[in-house]
Amino acid sequence: MMPMMPMMASAESMSSRPPRGATPLLLPVPPEDVLSSTVTAGGVAIVPANPVQMMSADGQVLLTIPIQLRDETVGALVIDYASGEGRTFGFANLARGVGAAGLALAGILLGLAIFFSRRISTPLAQLNQAARALTAGDMQVRVEPGRVREVADLALSFNQLADALAAADQQRRQLTADVAHELRTPLSIIKGRLEGVQDGVYEPDQSQIAGLLGEVALLERLIEDLRLLALADAGQLALYPEPCAPAHLLHDTARSFARQAEEQAVALHVEAADALPEVLVDPQRISQVLGNLVGNALRHSPPGGQITLSAQVVADEGVAFAVSDTGHGIAPADLPHIFDRFYRVDRARSRSAGGAGLGLAIARRIIETHGGTINATSTLGHGTTMRFVLPLEPASDGTMDRALPHQGSADDQTLPA
Repeated sequence: MMPMMPMMASAESMSSRPPRGATPLLLPVPPEDVLSSTVTAGGVAIVPANPVQMMSADGQVLLTIPIQLRDETVGALVIDYASGEGRTFGFANLARGVGAAGLALAGILLGLAIFFSRRISTPLAQLNQAARALTAGDMQVRVEPGRVREVADLALSFNQLADALAAADQQRRQLTADVAHELRTPLSIIKGRLEGVQDGVYEPDQSQIAGLLGEVALLERLIEDLRLLALADAGQLALYPEPCAPAHLLHDTARSFARQAEEQAVALHVEAADALPEVLVDPQRISQVLGNLVGNALRHSPPGGQITLSAQVVADEGVAFAVSDTGHGIAPADLPHIFDRFYRVDRARSRSAGGAGLGLAIARRIIETHGGTINATSTLGHGTTMRFVLPLEPASDGTMDRALPHQGSADDQTLPA
């Protein structure tokens, strides 16, 4: 609203209306003429008996308030709502002001929209391009995080996904190469001996037949190990859990390796209380894990060494099984990789003496399928301890339930097509 100009009218007469913008003066009017008179001939407003809003001859809006002294009207207060040239504030001016403000606000909002859309659309376009490149097989593509936090988080997640896919692709390539290499070795030996027999180099006697059968057994074991790992990866490893006493599992394993330990002059001990709580596990699979760990310990223990099989309850975890030896130990650089497939600490070790490097990978998958964990600690020159923990109750995420077959036996399990 424009400021209102108050005006005082005196009782003196004026011959004409003051110039525009000047304070108009009002003449005293007899009481009998107040109600009938509104504007003088010159356009000057006459005071009414009561406050009245009036329109002057030139369109000005005036409000007059009478001023009385001793019951006699001596003048009036005139409020001019639009007095003064250039200060007229009508509806048109209001509309124009609102329109201008609206246009300015729209311009500001449009500028902000363009600014922020570019900050978001540009990194999203780069992310889309990188995703297409990743789909096409480019495992090295990465994106730079944007300045917007949400977009930056999305870019970081994409980079993590790309890293995981690159690692999986590398493992797949390495696995393919390792499998081909492991299969080629026994097949080459079998082929060479058969060709030697055919050419008369070797006699087809019992020793040659036994050697060929040994290579076939190695090949069969390798294929079975790969099948077992594939079943575990697909979540279809057959488990037949039943309550088992930890001490019983350890003593059975010790009896199985007692003769081999005696031949190598390695002491084999079991430390487990009979009062340990039972665990719900597949006894054949857990015996397979223990057998693999004890076999590795015997392989790396010198004559006069000692291997200890132990079990104890661990609060809030379950029952912890451990196989400790006093062998050569594992180098810190090799320790994080011993559970990888086809990984050998001793790369010069023959396959007939040490297998294909799948035993610990299989052991880890079996323990994880039971809902447990497995790890290793080692000190060079002092020995190694392999430890796995099995829960007293089945895993709450249903791992054991998913591993249970609906019918058939473990030998009947086949991979999905």
